[in-house]
Amino acid sequence: MAIAHTPTLIELFVTKGRIFKHAGDAYEAYKWLDEAQGLDTADRYINSKCAKYMLRANLIKEAEETCSKFTREGVSPMENLNEMQCMWFQTECALAYQRLGKWGESLKKCHEVDRHFTEIIDDQFDFHTYCMRKMTLRSYVNLLRLEDVLRSHPFYFRVARCAIQVYLHLHDKPPTDASSNNELDTGNLAPGQLKKMLNKQRKAQRKAQEEKAQALAAQEKRDMHKNRQQVTNTSDEADAMPLDELLPEKLERVEDPLEQSIKFLKPLQELASDNIETHLMAFEIYYRKDKLLLMLQSIKRTHRICPDHPMFHSCLIRFMEKLLKLDNIQEEMQLVLNKQLEPILGGMSAAEINLQFLNKHHKSLPSLVQGLKMKYKLDNSSQQEVLDQITKLDDSLEDVNIQTCTDILNSLINGEFGEVGDVAEEYRKTCYKRFPLATAFHTDQDRSPMAFWSNSYKTLNETHDNCVSN
Repeated sequence: MAIAHTPTLIELFVTKGRIFKHAGDAYEAYKWLDEAQGLDTADRYINSKCAKYMLRANLIKEAEETCSKFTREGVSPMENLNEMQCMWFQTECALAYQRLGKWGESLKKCHEVDRHFTEIIDDQFDFHTYCMRKMTLRSYVNLLRLEDVLRSHPFYFRVARCAIQVYLHLHDKPPTDASSNNELDTGNLAPGQLKKMLNKQRKAQRKAQEEKAQALAAQEKRDMHKNRQQVTNTSDEADAMPLDELLPEKLERVEDPLEQSIKFLKPLQELASDNIETHLMAFEIYYRKDKLLLMLQSIKRTHRICPDHPMFHSCLIRFMEKLLKLDNIQEEMQLVLNKQLEPILGGMSAAEINLQFLNKHHKSLPSLVQGLKMKYKLDNSSQQEVLDQITKLDDSLEDVNIQTCTDILNSLINGEFGEVGDVAEEYRKTCYKRFPLATAFHTDQDRSPMAFWSNSYKTLNETHDNCVSN
């Protein structure tokens, strides 16, 4: 009614977009932000907000085109945003590529942001002589103190977390050859449909090759420009080692993804040690490397911050299970492990700790999920009991939100509870009733672009007709 009464008020469209965002419909939220920025194309804030919502809806190309209204002409918007160190855009790009499963592109954006922080530290020396000459010593001291903790900034934490998650995925599921990724299920396709699909795939491959060639040409131009600048600089700068080119294919097929993830983890351990996610990510890395003492270190640090955290409980049970499976632990190391774990375990077994955790947090859905996951991991025969509890959404549960329900649905689909039959589909329907606007619980037909655009334009046209009639 408010939009129908005042269809030119931008804040109303922004508010409606935010409502859809919190309801779990990123596409509908983006549509209303796009309508808002269309009302005032000279507003940089609305433009940036719209681009952010586009990236949340995984519309990366559209977001780049939206930002091009405020970037330098003659240069690719993505390149210009990188030159301007527009970290919020690159962070959202990395997360969007991660959701799309484009691991190399996601890592490229993460490394670009990491290089921004390195450049900021290097640029500190450019201010030294200036500050000494202008006697702005107090501000300079503040700058030096900032440089010491620069990577504690939320921008770095977000891209580091994204990079670590991607590297963990690449370790768990190494990428196969490109040919295998492009295999088509042609068994149920008619010859005409198969021909259209193959033509579409070839066009997409040609387009990707052209974009790659353009990107390489642009990179060569930038390198030539930088080389000219380096010639005019001091000899120290001229002798500096050039940075490696960030190629998505190379980043995706790195030989040691766990070692690469540690490079992002180390600054967090030094500067964000009070954030529990830092130590949870450290545990996941060292769990895959079988580094028992480093896993113990992560367990102790997490326990000190929040002993009742659901993910800490999951890490603790998995750590105890790994200790039972390993037979070649040195006697000295075993003594250290037993001594350090005694205050945390209290002499209880993994099953007893898990039962105690479930009894204590049976009303909290995030805690209940992790407790039931560990219950199934410790005893596969409890599958039916676990499924009955984890798919139950009643009013007695607390912290029931879209993200937690989505994680449960993905766990059911991915087989974390074994073969579940129709349980996943029934749970999706239950979540759909509770969160009808959340696209995570829609069917594939509801999620299709054609269905989205037809519904969007229908709603938009109805709003427009009402505004005109009034």
